[in-house]
Amino acid sequence: MTTFMKRLAGASMLLTFAASGVWASTADGIKALEAQDYKTAKQEFTDAAAKDDTEAMYYLGLMMQRGLGDRAQPLAATVWWERASYLGDVRSQLALARAYRLGVGVRLNPRQAFVWDMQAAKAGSAEGMRNVGDYYLEGNGQEEDHVEAAKWYLRAARLGDVSSYVRLAKLFSEGDGVRKDAAAAYVLYNAAAHPPKGVSPDRNAAAGARNVKKFMKADDLARAEKLTLAEIFESLKAIDKEPVRTK
Repeated sequence: MTTFMKRLAGASMLLTFAASGVWASTADGIKALEAQDYKTAKQEFTDAAAKDDTEAMYYLGLMMQRGLGDRAQPLAATVWWERASYLGDVRSQLALARAYRLGVGVRLNPRQAFVWDMQAAKAGSAEGMRNVGDYYLEGNGQEEDHVEAAKWYLRAARLGDVSSYVRLAKLFSEGDGVRKDAAAAYVLYNAAAHPPKGVSPDRNAAAGARNVKKFMKADDLARAEKLTLAEIFESLKAIDKEPVRTK
């Protein structure tokens, strides 16, 4: 994958087209997009979108929002994302939520942003779950509720979302929404700083681990050496008694 494509939509954007069932014109459109042949890409995506291919709708929105091959059209981008979102496309739901959250192409509307992030979360998106946690933590679009925020961060963390590790770590270090636990915070920060191969570390995690360690007692450090992520997640089961209902 080229650097251009990674920058465009992330490493997950290139799928096995036959396996995912996307239209051939969508696959051709992605190839054209990678080659920066925007005219061809737009035509291929438009043809596929006319057949209700949500993958093509997502990419059309992406091109319009970023002004690839033409002037930027952020409002038109949200129209395509909304259409795909109602058809269940998770990436479009996340993109549409972000547009409403930042007021890009549409009027700033945190409540509407929450609706679409929640839809993505219910479909199993760790990013959507993390975003839902942020709304509750910040009282943005929802009433502030730090226990509810911790619950959604926990759900995303269980899926390996390193940014949610950091968010949970901060809550543990401050005793905010969860019981205060320096050892748990330290382990989570370290996990985010040193994730499995192929996963990008959180850029703030290493500093977070150092800051927490400064105030840890000897018994906290000893416990942290043996504490696992699974044990930390298990300790929070009381705040997440019901599993996420996915589509």
